[in-house]
Amino acid sequence: METLTKRILAIVIIAAIGTGIGVGAWYFLLAPGAGEYVWGSKDCPGAPAGLTSDLIIKFGCAGDTGEIQGDANYEGVYFAAKTINEGGGVTIDGTTYYIGVTREDTDESNPNLVTSRGIAAAERLVYNKKIDFAVGGFRSEALLAYQEVFMDNKIIFINTGAATDIFCANVKNYYDRYKYFFRFMPINSSALSAEIVAFLLTYQAVLNATYAGGYGGEEIDTVGILAEDLTWTEGMTTNMPPGLAYYSGGKITVPAAAVIRYDVTLSAADMNTHLQTMTAQGVDILIPTISAQGGIMMMQQYAILQPNYLIIGIDVQSQLDTFWAQSGGDCIYETIMQTIHRCNKSATTISFWDAFIAHFGHEPLYIACGSHDAVMGIIDAAVAQDSLDALDIIAEMETWTRANPHPGVSGGGAWWPDTHDLVEGWPFSYTMWVQWQADSTKVVVPAYGNEYPNDRITPMGTYQVPPWVHTAWSTPTP
Repeated sequence: METLTKRILAIVIIAAIGTGIGVGAWYFLLAPGAGEYVWGSKDCPGAPAGLTSDLIIKFGCAGDTGEIQGDANYEGVYFAAKTINEGGGVTIDGTTYYIGVTREDTDESNPNLVTSRGIAAAERLVYNKKIDFAVGGFRSEALLAYQEVFMDNKIIFINTGAATDIFCANVKNYYDRYKYFFRFMPINSSALSAEIVAFLLTYQAVLNATYAGGYGGEEIDTVGILAEDLTWTEGMTTNMPPGLAYYSGGKITVPAAAVIRYDVTLSAADMNTHLQTMTAQGVDILIPTISAQGGIMMMQQYAILQPNYLIIGIDVQSQLDTFWAQSGGDCIYETIMQTIHRCNKSATTISFWDAFIAHFGHEPLYIACGSHDAVMGIIDAAVAQDSLDALDIIAEMETWTRANPHPGVSGGGAWWPDTHDLVEGWPFSYTMWVQWQADSTKVVVPAYGNEYPNDRITPMGTYQVPPWVHTAWSTPTP
C-alpha cells in the first residue's frame, strides 16, 4: 500500500507542476467579482424560472466532454436532475431546492493523457462553480490525480466509470481523507474478473456439450485475453488466467502468448496481427477488456478474419446502440458485459431505459446509469437526514448494506464494509450479458444462474455461435 500511496502522490505532484497553478492561485484568480460562476434556472433542467443560487443543489460533472464516457456521465446527472425538478424539487430542512448541473472537461479519454487537465477541470468545479457534489471519473490514471481536489475540499465525489480497486481500497485504508469517495458504477476490476470467469466456465460446459464434445472430443478449453494497456486492466490480466485454470479444475488454459496488452493508439494492422496471434495460440474464446478505443477496430478485423473463436468480454463502445452502425454491422455475435438492457433487472430499469431513449435518442451507457443513481442516492440520503451536510449524507449512505440496499435503475446498491465499494452479485450490483445479433438487435443471453437467475430476467434471448465458428466446431474428427 505504501508503494501505491507514493504513486498517487507522484501523479498529483507531477500534474500540479504541469498546470503551473495551485489552490491558492485559484482562490486569488477567482475571488468574488473575478469570474465566479453564477448559478440560476438555466442550470436546472425542468425547474421554474427565477431560481437563485441559494435554492440550487449544485452537481458538478467531471468527465471528457464530447466522448461517450464524459457525455454519458453528464446525461445521467442531467436526467436525474430533470426528473427531480419536474417533480417539484426536493424539500430539506424546510426549504425547497432544485438540482443544478454543470460540467468541466477532464479530457481523460485522450490516448495521450495529460493529468493536469483533469486537475484543472476539478478545480474549476470547486473554486469557480462552487459545487456541492461531484460525479464522474473514468480513466483511472486521470482520476487518481483529480479526485484529490474533491478530497481536499471535503466534497462527496461519486465515481461512475473507473473500475480499478485502489479507489475504494483507499476509503478502507485512509478513511478520514477518502470517506467522501463512493463508487456507484461499475463493480470493481476484481469483481468484473470474477463475473467473466463464472460466465466462461458455464459456457465452456454448454459449448463443449453442444459442439466439440460431441464431435471427436476436441475440447473448447483455450482462452485468450486482449486488453488495453491501462491501469484498470492490470489486475484483470493477472487474475483471470489462474482463476480460469483453478475454477475449471485445470480444464481451461490461458497461454502466456495469448495475453496481449495493447497500446490504445494501435492501428488496424496491429489489431489484425493480435487477432491472428490468438488463432495461432489455438484460442477458443477471446476475452476483450476494452473501455474506449479499439472495440470497433477489433470487430471489423474479426469479421474479416472470421477466426474459430468467440468474443466474450468487456467492450464499452459496444454497449451503445450506435455501435452497429459504427462497426458496419461487424459487431454481430460479439457478447459483452452491460450494466442494463431493456429488461426487468430492477423495478425501474425498463421505465428508465424507455424515458432516457425518448429524451436523448440513444440508449444509456453504464456510466449514465451510475450517474443517474448517484444523484438520486445523494438526494435520498439528504432527505433521510434532512440535511445537506456532507458528513450527514455519508452517514446515511453508509447504512446501505446487503440488509438495507438502496434501489436504483442498475439494481440494489449496497457497500462492502468500510469501502464504499459496490457489493457484487445478485440481487445487488452485477452485469447483464448481451449479444449483438442479426438486424442490429441486442439480446440478454442466459448466464446459467451465475450472475443472475435466468428465470427472473425477461425478456431473455438465446446465445448464437457465429456460423463460421459453428461450422468449424461441428466438423467431425476424421
